[in-house]
Amino acid sequence: YLAWGMLSCTNWAVPGAADHPDVSATGAAPILVVGNTGDPATPYQGAKKMVDALGKGVGVEVTYKGQGHGAYDSGNKCVHNAVNGYLLDGTVPPAGTVCT
Repeated sequence: YLAWGMLSCTNWAVPGAADHPDVSATGAAPILVVGNTGDPATPYQGAKKMVDALGKGVGVEVTYKGQGHGAYDSGNKCVHNAVNGYLLDGTVPPAGTVCT
């Protein structure tokens, strides 16, 4: 996935920007971030960085130890329960939840 996506930018004449916008959300309600350890398109480290950037008590991480791009559509019951509970019922999963 990654190599294929990078091919389209190989001869791009404009250099990319290295700056990233501030995503802190101090004081916000908990924000769920699901990271997939085997995602070839969006590395797991990015989810961890996002949780840290959102701020203490705001970013809540659920780790899915699976393969492929995306976690919710993986069919993993643990991920479904965590995401559905958050979106449909407002239930925040415990910090550090790991789904296998």
